[in-house]
Amino acid sequence: MKSHIKAPIAALLVLASAAAVVSCGENTTVPETTKPVQSGETAAAETEAAETTQYYEPDSLPADLNFGGKTVNVFGWDGAANNEFFVEEQDGDIVHDAIFNRNKAVEERLDITLNYTLAPGAYNDRDQWVKMIAGSIMAGDGAYDIAAGYSMCGATLAYRRLLLDLTQQEYIDFSKPWWPQSLIKEATCGGKLYFCSGDISANMIDYLYGIFFNKQMITDYDLENPYQAVKDGTWTLDKLKTMSSGVYKDLNGDGKKDLSDQIGYVVQSVWSDTFFFASGLRTSQIGSDGLPMLSEEFGGEKTQALLENLLDFFSKDYAYFGEETNDIRNTFIEGRSLFLTHEIYFSGKFMRDSQVEYGLLPIPKYDEAQSDYYTVSSFPYTLYGIPVDVKDPSMSAAVLEALASESYRTVSPALFETALKVKYASDNEVSEMYDIIRASNVFDIGRIFNDSMNGKTYSMFRTSLQNKNSNWISTYNKELKSLTKNYQKVIDALIAEE
Repeated sequence: MKSHIKAPIAALLVLASAAAVVSCGENTTVPETTKPVQSGETAAAETEAAETTQYYEPDSLPADLNFGGKTVNVFGWDGAANNEFFVEEQDGDIVHDAIFNRNKAVEERLDITLNYTLAPGAYNDRDQWVKMIAGSIMAGDGAYDIAAGYSMCGATLAYRRLLLDLTQQEYIDFSKPWWPQSLIKEATCGGKLYFCSGDISANMIDYLYGIFFNKQMITDYDLENPYQAVKDGTWTLDKLKTMSSGVYKDLNGDGKKDLSDQIGYVVQSVWSDTFFFASGLRTSQIGSDGLPMLSEEFGGEKTQALLENLLDFFSKDYAYFGEETNDIRNTFIEGRSLFLTHEIYFSGKFMRDSQVEYGLLPIPKYDEAQSDYYTVSSFPYTLYGIPVDVKDPSMSAAVLEALASESYRTVSPALFETALKVKYASDNEVSEMYDIIRASNVFDIGRIFNDSMNGKTYSMFRTSLQNKNSNWISTYNKELKSLTKNYQKVIDALIAEE
């Protein structure tokens, strides 16, 4: 299996930004993957956990489908916490080995060779990544069979009409469980769909948001069991505030709140996006014509109330909202914060050497009247599409279906059921929390296409928190004309005739 960065791309990579990879303002540079110490665990136990929880639903690809040894060229991106595309060889890591074996299985099944070209393509490099693949597509030489970009990039390619409508392609079956219906429903516009994701993107799991908590601090301060609050439906924003309120200590004695102190709750500004969606709010809704439009709730009283509630929370000495990504993480890693909002890959990447025994919770509900928990994935998941200049669309579609279905049966169980639920977990109850978080992942067309909407749909609420601006209605109304115009531009581009 040939999976590598092509030599001709090297010159372009040198020109790409050498800055640390940032996800929407977040520094996602992480330590090298290392296997944590697992007391009492063995490789055999890991394998058993994966095997007993993986799903076996087959796809509908013809058994005799064969592409005669063709090379399938995939243009992907580099810069996430983990490389979801390929590994050069098996190394004993259960997730790495699952990715290696997935690719090998798809190659042998379809008689193809997967050839990956990766270029820096996370938040800070996304414009250059789009420029590179767009230039190739517009040249019309069919150099790439699949475009696999950081979520914002995939949406930009769709907006620029550089991807084929996947609903018209042979072999892809969007009724299958490896294609999340929440994304398919949200991204389909006028019956057309230009990208897909799900189990095919391990980053969609790794970058789900949750709230980590320090179990010892729960005991030390005689706080209620947060797992039980989740199960009882009482895990709300107000509950988070109440539980955080009694643990602040001015450890450095300077008389002011900072990250050297012991704090109840800490969050980096980027990660605060979750509160908006966890409250059941969206930027879009379906209009009477069946097409997406700006949600009335986006500029409504509930958003205003949520903003005021969060601003009050972050003004307290027991809650910290800021930009210092690594320092915010370290308050939890070093045992000085009770709660931390973060993508769930945090457990495997940052907690290996920590002495903190931790648990994980979904993002809290707006209030107890809200029936369900909701979360979102951070932006570094991959949207997969087929370039309009592709030489063999059917082959590309078959490869996407095969990669997704094989990932569903092997990679996702290795990552989700074994690595996250067992290998990095400190108790059995966290397994149920992971299930709630994954099942509650929602998508929003305004968030997906934010780059084509001048970034307003994801930045307005966060910026109001950063600027301590409580007048949401005024902020929204000032941007309403621009929001409406940009929303319509996106919809028009997606439904335009070929």
